[in-house]
Amino acid sequence: MKESIAALKKEFPMLGASFTGRRMVYLDSACTVLKLKCAADEQRRHMLELGGCGGKRSSHALAAAMEENFYAARSRVASFMGAESPEEIIFTSGVTDAANLLANSFPFTPDRNEVVLSPVEHNAVFLPFERLAAAGRIKLRVAPMDGFKTDMAGLGKLIGRRTALVCLTHASNIFGGSEDIAAAADLAHKAGACLFSDDAQYAATHGGSAAPHGADACAFSGHKLGAPYCTGALYVRRGLMAKLRPWRVGGGTMEDVSFSGGRYKVKYLGNYQGFEAGVQNASGAAALAVTLDRLEKCGFAAIRAHVSGLVDAALTGLAGVKGVKVLGRREDLLEGSLISIAPEKKNFSVPDFNLFLNQGLKGRFIAVRTGRHCADLACLASGYRETIRISFFAYNTAEDAAFFVEALKKYLSLI
Repeated sequence: MKESIAALKKEFPMLGASFTGRRMVYLDSACTVLKLKCAADEQRRHMLELGGCGGKRSSHALAAAMEENFYAARSRVASFMGAESPEEIIFTSGVTDAANLLANSFPFTPDRNEVVLSPVEHNAVFLPFERLAAAGRIKLRVAPMDGFKTDMAGLGKLIGRRTALVCLTHASNIFGGSEDIAAAADLAHKAGACLFSDDAQYAATHGGSAAPHGADACAFSGHKLGAPYCTGALYVRRGLMAKLRPWRVGGGTMEDVSFSGGRYKVKYLGNYQGFEAGVQNASGAAALAVTLDRLEKCGFAAIRAHVSGLVDAALTGLAGVKGVKVLGRREDLLEGSLISIAPEKKNFSVPDFNLFLNQGLKGRFIAVRTGRHCADLACLASGYRETIRISFFAYNTAEDAAFFVEALKKYLSLI
């Protein structure tokens, strides 16, 4: 039997915390979810009880226990992402690490060297490929935007015989909602290309990844689910994994080193082992597995319904507010976990409003995100230089959303 949302909320000690004498209303979960106590407990337990030499470097009993625990975490993440095998999972420090790994390992050829990006990619995905393009190694193309989402017809027109990889975020971190991964995967595959999806904003409130929807590779960040920082995973379909060239190499990635013909020859390990160089964050992986178990105990269907209800409540409250504009259609936003608004009143200052939320409310402060949200492609495509973003997770309430709306109204009345 699934636990209630109320039971899950008890796992977040930071809820209601006070800073500088004010109680926190946390509406910044799209940046990072508050951390689960069970995840912190597991990481601490692992470090104190299993903090020895793992990674198949040693053969003593403690090393074996470390490796067994690490592989169990890999299997748990594989199940969560919908992978066919744990061998398709590469542990990373998050989506930024995963995107850099994929960009620098991908088997581009002179005949297939184009990457097509959606216009709502996070800089974590955009910048690794932009750097390759700036170096002349690939050609980069960006799809147009339609209604604060990817124009799928426009995306299709850019995909051709030279396209090697298509990148489509599963859920935008600035305009919310979700994207049609299955449709994009179909477009990519018909052209002989692969599809990569950033699941960072999707995994926490939907559960799972883009893998079951046809993505050849996808990634998520643990800190977006309440797990420790610097945890996450990259799923790579087995057929594509075999074609990737290990990028960051070191201890644990090679099978054999030989010397012949005047040079050293290195044979690298296959599957995930060739991509996890050095000592791994085993305690973080253990905590990530516990995080997934804890969220599953509540159920992602319940979390999704709860978060969608919060977005709905916030949109209803914002509907009557003059002086700001909600970016995106209601039906699209209900599929996500966040809302971005832009000022329309002449004297509205986003930095001043953020200061007001932190210092101008009696007894409380509201944590939101303002600015460009590391989504420069989306800002350039939409023409919005900065927005105010509120985002929700399982621990939020309708009262949190209402408190923000009232604070916004108060600020508008003062300018």
